[in-house]
Amino acid sequence: IHLTIDRNVQAQAEYLLNEAITQHKAAGGTFIVENPQTGAIIALANLPDFNPNSYGQSPIQSFLDPAVESIFEPGSIMKPVTMSSALDAGVIQTSTEYYDSGRLVLNGHTIFDWDKKAHGWTNMTTVIADSLNIGAAFVENKLGDQAFLNYLYKFGFNVKTGIDLPGEVVGSLRQLTRTHTEPIDWAAASFGQGVSATPIRMVEAISAIANHGVMMQPYIDGDQSPKVVRRVVSVTAADETVTMMEHDVMHGKLAEIPGYNVAGKSGTAQVPNLKTGGYTNQVIDSYIGFAPAHNPKFVALIVLYEPAGAPLSGIGVPYWQQLASFMLN
Repeated sequence: IHLTIDRNVQAQAEYLLNEAITQHKAAGGTFIVENPQTGAIIALANLPDFNPNSYGQSPIQSFLDPAVESIFEPGSIMKPVTMSSALDAGVIQTSTEYYDSGRLVLNGHTIFDWDKKAHGWTNMTTVIADSLNIGAAFVENKLGDQAFLNYLYKFGFNVKTGIDLPGEVVGSLRQLTRTHTEPIDWAAASFGQGVSATPIRMVEAISAIANHGVMMQPYIDGDQSPKVVRRVVSVTAADETVTMMEHDVMHGKLAEIPGYNVAGKSGTAQVPNLKTGGYTNQVIDSYIGFAPAHNPKFVALIVLYEPAGAPLSGIGVPYWQQLASFMLN
């Protein structure tokens, strides 16, 4: 079997993922690296794992591949999908402004930005750079509910990616496809809550944006050839979103790599309580990015499940930055 895996990148991804999980006392994690221009998987690491020589000593859930066999609510790494969709539809431009009063009340629920502050008149680039939930909800509202759902379908959130690995599952858009939906459902989905996806699907979605709007099918069999899935958004919409994601990196600093333009987005999502409904006090922290920004050779996603202390987004960024630096150097 000839794999697309680069053993050097794979080893580094496994090492850094272990470092991140140990440092932040996380329940587990996933690191995926893909070439967005071809769909080839360069590295795929999951923890906890198991020793094939003594697999009977490991719990059965360790045999699953969370990259393709588990789902999570992606949180703010969904915002570039929302933004590129609205740019593609022509309902906003990068210069479009809205007034951020610090809170948005829908169906008795109040949406806040992560910092609980009012940001006043704000443009679309700032929505991505400052990760503003109210801004994402504004963008979804301008796009319209049915159009937003149609773009989620175009990005493939309702189907498997088709990667050549066993057991792939599909995330859920049920909150948006029920007989009766509420405005709060659509607003929450715009910033990645109430909907779910596999890590590999999120890599595919952001890879389509990185690849100037064209989605490639992911594959790990090195004897396969690259396969185009479809164009998801226009070149202009994709490239404008990439520029916004560059501003996110420049704003946050942690993912910067000297000598390269880097595009990225961090995310934190609350973990649903599957017994009682609502959410627990646990979070899933993620970061996805690519470089060089406008001609990327890789897209990398790190996901940390339930790190201790329910931190705000960003704890995975230093490990992402180290892997990206390793690859570029």
